[in-house]
Amino acid sequence: MITTEEAFETYRKRLELSETERKNTIKRHEEVRGVIRGSYAVDRDILTGSYGRHTKTKPLKDVDVFFILNQKERDNYRNKAPSVLLDAFAKTLSDSYGKDSVEPGRRCATVFFERNTTDEEGKVLSIDAVPAFDIGNCYEIPDRVLGSWIKTDPEIHKQEATAKNNELGGNWVPLVKMIKRWNRSAGKPIKPSFLIEVMMQDLVDAPFTTYPQEVRRFFAAALNGIEQQWPDPAGYGPPVSDQMTPALIATAKEKLRQAEMKATVAIRHEQQGRQSQAITAWREIMGKYFPAS
Repeated sequence: MITTEEAFETYRKRLELSETERKNTIKRHEEVRGVIRGSYAVDRDILTGSYGRHTKTKPLKDVDVFFILNQKERDNYRNKAPSVLLDAFAKTLSDSYGKDSVEPGRRCATVFFERNTTDEEGKVLSIDAVPAFDIGNCYEIPDRVLGSWIKTDPEIHKQEATAKNNELGGNWVPLVKMIKRWNRSAGKPIKPSFLIEVMMQDLVDAPFTTYPQEVRRFFAAALNGIEQQWPDPAGYGPPVSDQMTPALIATAKEKLRQAEMKATVAIRHEQQGRQSQAITAWREIMGKYFPAS
């Protein structure tokens, strides 16, 4: 029988991307980059989102590529509705991947390589192509829902994630992945998943203890934190928590409350030497990637 500590280490490793997944991701995002570059004047493109910050969990959905367009494209699109550029991106990608494989989203155009709703090992399920303009101190991207151009800076997001991970001795990124995986297993009560990272910047502090203790502490802290408004860490865009309606907040609080209670029981099992019961309890909380024994 493995210990709880060993079980969490196995869980951490299972949430890491395999070499097959890494290679498939490179292949897919390079394809999409080539398609967009073939139709638009792109100054540069960068991997952003959770994949760029190394906090992406399986399955590999929504790998973000940030396309920084040049002044020519800005002159053509910036004075139009944000949806015009998003729809143009979607049309361009549809010409290569087929209309049924592409959807224009809120701030991106998404290419779906797999429509499976279940986890697909080794495969990139979708890539988000995000159009952007460099305005000097930050970037502007189109927002279909708001009907406006919003400011953001994913490079600041990445810098902050790296700094926090260093502060916690390299344990923050794996902890984020664990909580994101819990969120997926719990039916995604916290939306978007980036909100989890933003909350964990404030709610997880050094010194790092153990993964079981830190997971339980996050559940407890997030019970109150989920009701707060969480601004863009870069200080530009709309609140990251703007999708959390009162109904979603209520659902998230109940999920977090249940998870915190179960985690407390799991830790008590561990402290009293009942490793098997502890591991069973943690698997119930964290989902199928957590080892059964």
